[in-house]
Amino acid sequence: MRIPEVFRAQPFRLALAFALAVSFATMAAFAFIYVQVSSAEFQRVGARLVEQAAEAQGDSETELRRAFELPSALDIRRLDFVTLIDAHGRVLIGESSSVPSIPVDGQAHFPKVQFAKIGDSVREPVVFVAIRLADGGTLVLGRNLREVYFLQETLLRVLGIALLPTALFILAIGAIIARRASQRFERVHGAIVRIMNGELDSRLPVSTEDRDIDKVAHAVNLMLDEIARLLEQLKNAGDTIAHDLRTPLAVARAKIERALNNETSIEQLREALEETLTQIEKVSVTVSAILRISAVENGPRETRFRGFDLAAVCAQVFDFYEPLAELKGVTMVVDAAAPVSLRGDQDLMREAVSNLVDNAIKFTPAGGAVRIEALTINESPFVRVSDTGVGIPPQERTRIFDRFFRGERSGQSPGHGLGLSIAETIANLHGFTLTVEDNNPGARFEFRRSPLPSPD
Repeated sequence: MRIPEVFRAQPFRLALAFALAVSFATMAAFAFIYVQVSSAEFQRVGARLVEQAAEAQGDSETELRRAFELPSALDIRRLDFVTLIDAHGRVLIGESSSVPSIPVDGQAHFPKVQFAKIGDSVREPVVFVAIRLADGGTLVLGRNLREVYFLQETLLRVLGIALLPTALFILAIGAIIARRASQRFERVHGAIVRIMNGELDSRLPVSTEDRDIDKVAHAVNLMLDEIARLLEQLKNAGDTIAHDLRTPLAVARAKIERALNNETSIEQLREALEETLTQIEKVSVTVSAILRISAVENGPRETRFRGFDLAAVCAQVFDFYEPLAELKGVTMVVDAAAPVSLRGDQDLMREAVSNLVDNAIKFTPAGGAVRIEALTINESPFVRVSDTGVGIPPQERTRIFDRFFRGERSGQSPGHGLGLSIAETIANLHGFTLTVEDNNPGARFEFRRSPLPSPD
């Protein structure tokens, strides 16, 4: 990925916005610290000056001269300005011209003008305190604020030094993250392009760098796996449909051509037409079954769902198929005494159970048994159709729900291989999972909602 594209990437823009936000937050924090520290220092210096003035308020003129006239005494007291005026207005110490216009109240004042330091031409900001002495004179003390202003300058310098590297560091991290994210999206985009170009075996890359993107990529890969499975199933279904339709159509055509080419009687012609109709009926049944699956998958669902008793539906299926089972010598048993509530399409569920029962009777020899069970397990509906027939080999159990699949044990039994596919589609529509297991002997089909324990 080129560098200019990194700077245009969304992660880098987010990093830039974050850097600006951090910069503003840092500046706000430093401004708060600056104001608080400066205010505290101003108050500290002013309070110290007020304390010194209060200590000198009771001293005599001689003591004040001794305390403030010597430079060493001023340095010890850290004073830069001292003016002593007697009760008659004469200046005893200092210069009257340097006295600021402040009230004589013993409080610290910070004039907005600057005063010259004693013995120096440099003008600096000073804090002043003026007090009234016991003899009626006035004492004015002043101290420059060099330390406070130096502290302020230090804070500003620290801010300037720390802010720029912090912002650059955040931007560098943002650029790195943007580059990695862009490379990841490029790999994803490349995989999508390959899939669009027909490489259906390609999958989106999955890593542990970004869990959110990995979740999406994993979900898309599962979707692609399902699409590939459906496409393979569709291809196999198309091949099977072509084979299943070609045979009866070819037979029907041969019957008609033979009847037209030969001198046949009316009875022979009728017989040929009846055989042709039989082949056409096979085609019609196959097409109807395919349309039925499509109608179940794509038709209205929730709008047709109503509450009904699934046990009653199983009892109805038992009543319908019991004569057929008895005619074949197969014993049928139904266990559906207690109501089993289900919200769904009653006719579709009847069709699904009927398909399973029809297959069970078809592949169960005389003397065998077919059992229908409907009950509630852990407050979830459950249906089982089991038989003692030929069973289903383990290698075929993963394919029996594919459209047009017919196992090796199907033999010459009639059918088009769509009954179980229809039953599974209806089961999925109602939130069931249709499974098949070995019944030792025979097969056992179950409609269940996961997770459920196996019933006794």
